[in-house]
Order: sequence, then C-alpha cells, then structure tokens
Amino acid sequence: MRAKTATASFRLDENALNALQEDAKKQNISVNTLINQLILTYANYDRPMKRFHMVKVAGSTFRHILQAAKNETIIEAGRLAGSDGPKASILAKSGELTPENALSYLKTMGNYSALFEYSEMIHGGKVSVTLTHDFGPKGSLFLQEYVRSIFEPIGGQLKFQGDENAVLFEIE
Repeated sequence: MRAKTATASFRLDENALNALQEDAKKQNISVNTLINQLILTYANYDRPMKRFHMVKVAGSTFRHILQAAKNETIIEAGRLAGSDGPKASILAKSGELTPENALSYLKTMGNYSALFEYSEMIHGGKVSVTLTHDFGPKGSLFLQEYVRSIFEPIGGQLKFQGDENAVLFEIE
C-alpha cells in the first residue's frame, strides 16, 4: 500500500535549494524525492530522538572511541545504551514492548541513524536479523550488547553470531 501524498509549497533559501539540486543530481533522483526523504528522516527519526538528546557523531569518531575503550567498558556502554533510550522510544511510539516493536525500532535505527544497516529474513517461524556496520570487532561487541538489552525486558531469547562488521541474531 502506497503512502498518501499531499501537496505543499515552501520558500527555501537559495543556497539550500542549490544544495538540494546538487545532491539530487548526484543521487539521480528528483529534488522532490530528496526533500521527501529528508522530511521523513526528520519526522521518523530526528524529531522523536530530540527528547533523548541524540548526538550526531561521525562514524570515524565513534570507531575511534570504541577502539580506545576496553571490551568490558564497551559491553557496559552497549548494555546501558540499549536499556534506556530504546525502551522509552518503543513505548512512546507503540505503547508496548514486544519483539515486533523492538524489531521495528531497530529497522528505524537502521534506516535513519547510520549506526548500522538492518536486514531480516523470516524462515521456519524465526526471524534472522543482520546489523552490518563499519566499526570493527568492538562495534560488533557494542551492538550485540545493545540489542541484547533491548530484548531483555521483553523476554526474547536471542542467538547471536557475528564478525568484525556484522551482528547476526535470531529470535523466535
């Protein structure tokens, strides 16, 4: 089912419009499509995350922070990061903590946060999720604990696998 569209008219700063036109051309999409993507990012991610004081950091900076930390510290950071913000975000958006809502949260993060790319496959009543990233082994360690903490209050039993650029988990 396609999302409904509406027509609106906006005045833009000329420099902003030039930047939009340049980026749309590079991506081989229309300015309209690019603006819609940007507004959806704001509506679905940036706007709700403001209440959690989300900080945008370059991926290379995050990787450097991870590389400087001990594994125990990364595990604790992943556990803490996965136990507070995601729970509040899921409850605010969906009203209850369920495996489906937790997966929806991770999909949203994958679509908008640039922390990882989300993909899933369903087979035999199980959902297999892969989170790919560019943060190395310590990034995988962080994400595994992050995901584990999201699902812990739900009671979801996860089976993890991973390598230096991906975290794979399965949930029934």
